Amino acid sequence: MPTQVNLIPEDAPFEEGQREWLNGLISALAGWEGSLGGAEQGGGEEKESFPWHDPAMEIDERMELAEGKPHERQLMAAMAQLDCGQCGYLCKTYAEAIAFDGEALNRCVPGGKETERKLKELEAEHEAANAGGKEEAEEEKPKPKPKKTAPLGTRDNPLMAKLKSSTPLNAEGSSKDTRHVVVDLGDSAVEYTAGDSMGIFPENDPRTVDAILADLDVSGGETVQVDGEDLLLRQALLKHRDVTKPSDEVIALLAEHAADADEAEDLKMLAGRGAEEGQTLLELVRVYPSARPPVQALVDELGPLQPRLYSIASSSKQYPNEIHTTVAVVKTAVYGRGYKGVASTFLAKRLSRHGEVPVYIQKSDEFRVNADPDHPAIMIGPGTGIAPFIAFLQEREALGHAGKNWLFFGNPESAKDHIYRDQLEAWRREGLISRLTLAFSRDQEEKVYVQNRMLEQAREFWAWLQAGAVIYICGDASRMAKDVDAALHRIVGEQGGMDEKAAARYVAKLSGNERYLRDVY
Repeated sequence: MPTQVNLIPEDAPFEEGQREWLNGLISALAGWEGSLGGAEQGGGEEKESFPWHDPAMEIDERMELAEGKPHERQLMAAMAQLDCGQCGYLCKTYAEAIAFDGEALNRCVPGGKETERKLKELEAEHEAANAGGKEEAEEEKPKPKPKKTAPLGTRDNPLMAKLKSSTPLNAEGSSKDTRHVVVDLGDSAVEYTAGDSMGIFPENDPRTVDAILADLDVSGGETVQVDGEDLLLRQALLKHRDVTKPSDEVIALLAEHAADADEAEDLKMLAGRGAEEGQTLLELVRVYPSARPPVQALVDELGPLQPRLYSIASSSKQYPNEIHTTVAVVKTAVYGRGYKGVASTFLAKRLSRHGEVPVYIQKSDEFRVNADPDHPAIMIGPGTGIAPFIAFLQEREALGHAGKNWLFFGNPESAKDHIYRDQLEAWRREGLISRLTLAFSRDQEEKVYVQNRMLEQAREFWAWLQAGAVIYICGDASRMAKDVDAALHRIVGEQGGMDEKAAARYVAKLSGNERYLRDVY
């Protein structure tokens, strides 16, 4: 039986039932088999779809959608689906690199432990299913070609840039510590575009590294190998290995070398379920003092210290030799000890002025200022999610775009957390920002977020959509982006008089037309 294909546009003047009947009739008459006139006529291959490629989905749901797919597609479904580039790939290309090139399984930073375990599980199942021809396949596998020298300012050839400034943005007494960080590119000629991210290679806190060395009763001057290179142990732990998130293999190694039987048993159990959130290597070596593996074995099992990405908060048209970004310094208490984020603390606080940091540009293929100078733009970015919109507004200002800009911004308290207030108010007075909608969650008894403000102004939001507005979202994928997406569907349904399915189609069409763009993490 021919497959029905939707040839009648959704905005054609037909009722839904009429449109479905016409689609069925045309498909039947044409003998549709993926191309008009049937398969015999040589139509092009149907574009592969990736229904699991949605960061809002839970991993179990993604894996269910990938069931029965080739091994590399199942690996892809286990990723965080952000295409963030921190691993050096996109979700699809990282999965293919694992499947075909033997890439490491622990490079998906946002996927964390959940993704790493699922990848290991999938790889084990795949190897078991193909055990017979594995040795022959390994013998036939061509040797990897030597890498060409990458351009300066890329992940494989980062620029040693200098920190120009790190300016606090929150008022005194805020629960947050947000910094406006400026990095000097000098005369490197490294280029970036509004919408790109800056990747940095951080260093672990020297005090944490020294504490680990002291507890292991080693000097740090021991020679170890990291990726075939001889390094001092302290340098390896400081710059190359992740000591904040011990893998299951690290815990199993500690268990293997624990002299105390009770500690060994506890560590074996912990290796089975994984380290708890925030449980670092330092906590483990202190809690289990008899677990002292050889330092080379420990370095081998520790995961690589991955780079971190920060949305760029400047336009190169205004700052060609600088990159600005907005950094939230992570700080919390873990097991009775203060814990600070590795990259955020390194970049915003530990790196001295004019200190050097390896940086690279992570290009964005889609998250860009629309080329149409007259298009209205709706930008939704609470917290540090405002960063790319500072860049977008600078870009539109530099280009002289006439299109209106509506910015939604939120944070806990207006008195302490209204970051970039002076700049935003100046742009509003000048007319660059047509509408500025604020949501400070703790200014009133009932918490209010950007999605609540969207719903409060649903009629105006819908009017902007009807006028061709492009929606840009930046921020947390697991909560904010989901809530904003739900609010968008509700606005479309209520203001556009659509049922749930029609509203979903409308939003999908916005995405397909690059009018609903997200930079979420």
